[in-house]
Amino acid sequence: MKRKIFYLNSVLIFVLLIFSFNVLAQSDERNLGLPNTPNIKTLPIKAKRFALIIGVDNYADTQISTLGGASNDAKTLADALIEYGGFDPEQVTLLASNQSLERQPTRGNILRRLSNLASAIPSDGLLLIFFAGHGVERAGQAFLLPSDAQVNNDVELLEQTAINVMQVKERVRKIGVKQVVMIVDACRNDPGGRADADNPLTPNYTKGFSFDTRNKEVSAFVTLYATEMNHRAYEYKEKHQGYFTWALVEGLKGAAANDKKEITLANLIKYLQDIVPKRVTQDLGKGKEQRPFAIIEGYKADDLVLAISTAKYDPKLAIDAQTNSTSLSQKTDKIEEPSNATKSTLEGTVWIGTSTISGKFTIEFLKENKYRYTISTGSRMGVWKQVGNYVQIDNGHSVSEGNIEGDKIKFKGSNIEGEEFKFTVTKDTSK
Repeated sequence: MKRKIFYLNSVLIFVLLIFSFNVLAQSDERNLGLPNTPNIKTLPIKAKRFALIIGVDNYADTQISTLGGASNDAKTLADALIEYGGFDPEQVTLLASNQSLERQPTRGNILRRLSNLASAIPSDGLLLIFFAGHGVERAGQAFLLPSDAQVNNDVELLEQTAINVMQVKERVRKIGVKQVVMIVDACRNDPGGRADADNPLTPNYTKGFSFDTRNKEVSAFVTLYATEMNHRAYEYKEKHQGYFTWALVEGLKGAAANDKKEITLANLIKYLQDIVPKRVTQDLGKGKEQRPFAIIEGYKADDLVLAISTAKYDPKLAIDAQTNSTSLSQKTDKIEEPSNATKSTLEGTVWIGTSTISGKFTIEFLKENKYRYTISTGSRMGVWKQVGNYVQIDNGHSVSEGNIEGDKIKFKGSNIEGEEFKFTVTKDTSK
């Protein structure tokens, strides 16, 4: 049988749910026949949340191609879980190629860490497992490839050096934890062949990463895949990550937040299904398709809060929920209006600018202090404040401030990654 190899940039986040709305469900086969009975609305408390984060870039077997973003995927996700997802740093274990010798993603290290979790996680806790690296399907079985895996036509050798997906599932069963999240950013280039060869996600992987709440294997779980069945996932070379994991972290940081700064499961998946296909097509061209999907059972996705955005921008505009600092709206309310300030409002006006990354864009200042930022691939909403000539805009991912100078506004700002930028917009007088 011809072997099928997958690049798994996996976020095995075992959590708990079956998703019955359009953005997730694709077919009965995709949902694996799981009943639509979501009921859990909250995650366990911080003390009961544990994560095993794995990123494999470098392999001892020279037949397996080296990766460039798996370790970055693992590290950025681990950081996001700690800062935004309510995980204790001491309960997030990171194994990656760019870590110390004791933290290398070998088969022994991975299995030992899984075994150790059995005595640490309470049954009413949450286990999140992330795997970023290569994977292979052989003889109808799915395997993860740790850094010391050996890949050839000997399935018995593969069983001894790789990690069977069902083996991971069995270890989780023995741990006895009732909430599990598995996120799989998978199926990129062929680790043993041409780097541009497609390796689509297959049913064997989706079956291997699903639990059965009816037989009380777990109370709830979610398995989130980077791409739909029979498609591949792509690498975001500019960011040295996978497009999916990059978007996942952005969503947890705040890009998928609602107006309460909460990132719910439903909003996060909706964000992923919106931004990943757009970014892939925009960067790689027509014909390159990648659309994430999820299998969820036991969770009420609209109510389940996965993270709280605590984005920190320029000190003058900081929003830090953990230290109860002043909110954006409170801060701008305290700005004193200068005596010579412009009395006109931006409401109802449209402004045009050009970006070296996204090209031409528009900013529309709408009613109720909402604004719409639009580029060729879509729009993003945010809030705006104006005091005299001073203007401030916030879209949950970045905050910018500037001054109105006639028919121009010169902005400067920063985003949640700490990157600073400047741009100028000109008033559209054609409308």
